[in-house]
Amino acid sequence: MSEQNTQTTVGHRRVLAFETAGTWIPEILREEVELFAAMPPAENEFTPNIVVTVNAYAGTLQDFSRLALAGLESSLSETRIVDVGSWAYRFQNPDAGGNVPTDALGEPLASHEGRAIEYTHRAPNGRTVSGVDYLVLLSGWAIQISTTTAIQTRFIFDGDFERMARSTVALRAAGPADAADHVPAPAMHGIDPIATDVLGEEAEDLSLQLTSGADVGAGNWISGEALARIPELQDAVVGRLGAMTADPVLDELRGLGLMENGRLGGVGQFMAAALSDASARLRLTGRFLDHESLFQAFAYGDQALVIAGPGYGPLILNQAWDSPAQGALKVQILPLSELTSSVSRWAGAGPAWNLHVAPFMFEQELIEERFGGEAPLPEGAGQVLEQVWNQPWFIWQLEVEGPRGAVPACTYVNAGPRGNYRIGTVEEPGSGDVKTAMWATESALIFRQVEDALQAAYFGRDARLA
Repeated sequence: MSEQNTQTTVGHRRVLAFETAGTWIPEILREEVELFAAMPPAENEFTPNIVVTVNAYAGTLQDFSRLALAGLESSLSETRIVDVGSWAYRFQNPDAGGNVPTDALGEPLASHEGRAIEYTHRAPNGRTVSGVDYLVLLSGWAIQISTTTAIQTRFIFDGDFERMARSTVALRAAGPADAADHVPAPAMHGIDPIATDVLGEEAEDLSLQLTSGADVGAGNWISGEALARIPELQDAVVGRLGAMTADPVLDELRGLGLMENGRLGGVGQFMAAALSDASARLRLTGRFLDHESLFQAFAYGDQALVIAGPGYGPLILNQAWDSPAQGALKVQILPLSELTSSVSRWAGAGPAWNLHVAPFMFEQELIEERFGGEAPLPEGAGQVLEQVWNQPWFIWQLEVEGPRGAVPACTYVNAGPRGNYRIGTVEEPGSGDVKTAMWATESALIFRQVEDALQAAYFGRDARLA
């Protein structure tokens, strides 16, 4: 969205203005919407759009974030909060030498911060879509910039959305006549004490959103034996004699409605085809102490067959996992576009103030010991690492493969309210020794990495997000 192909659009109340690229079409939508723009509609595709609302506001950014969270959860269908974090509306200017000021990790420093709330919800057309709302306070106004697109196109439009959000400016300050008759109280007042201390400003408590977002939803239950039999029955017919012979596996498949008149029915045929001829296969291996569990998905056409044991929610949060028998697996058939959201839920990759740990490099033996349960706190651990170390750890590894090859596997530690940490190996500067490293990784980035890996395997291309 360069200067040569942008246009400035003024809001219908003339409070705000923003710049849109030539391919984006500004419109007047409805009274409460100050600015709106969308891409040209395409058949059978969700139309990416940006909606900007503005209200006079004298509160804090943190309370505005709480209000926005409550509004998203109450006004949209099946809302799941993926991440909440700081967002740079403006960056600090370069110094006299042209150098951009950066933090200890090399990231540009913000001069004016807002919030970004990432989420998914079910659109009126029945599809689960991706939303990111950018929140910023300007000249007495609370500005909520809502961007929505299909999950699979989120990282394609991220750049345009952020540029339009940062181009949003206030044309005048809010005055007494703009004040709302009633400003609702924030939905919650809790804070995250560790994040508040480390960041030097109030950080909202996100534990409620983390917990509610770890539920993978309803499904049917199937035994491993019945699942293994399905591909064998893809082209088979169970005759009258076989039907009369006692076979608990066949009885189970009939009870699930997967067999009709001695052969697999429509759903059973789909499951057999997905298991034997998937366009892409995804495997999550989860571990908590000595318990290991799997989440497997098989992409076939525009749907995905999901077969899962208990994930982060049941194992760490004690959420219900009402399997009818020991070892029974949950089976779901989802639109392929919703698979990334399901992966994120199972792994518990939800909102958290994801803080960097110090030190971040460790002896491999120490990390392996901690994977198995308790291990001594590393020498020189700061308060963030101490809290991460003392949280229950859900270790999960993502593997994705397609007909043309596999995407490199990656491993994460889910440390609950501290978020997820990517696990890898690095050479220690100076000694050259190989150490295990833990990098704080925001759930929003994990969401994009999973979607990118799926698309890479499905379409036979390289993954674009490391």
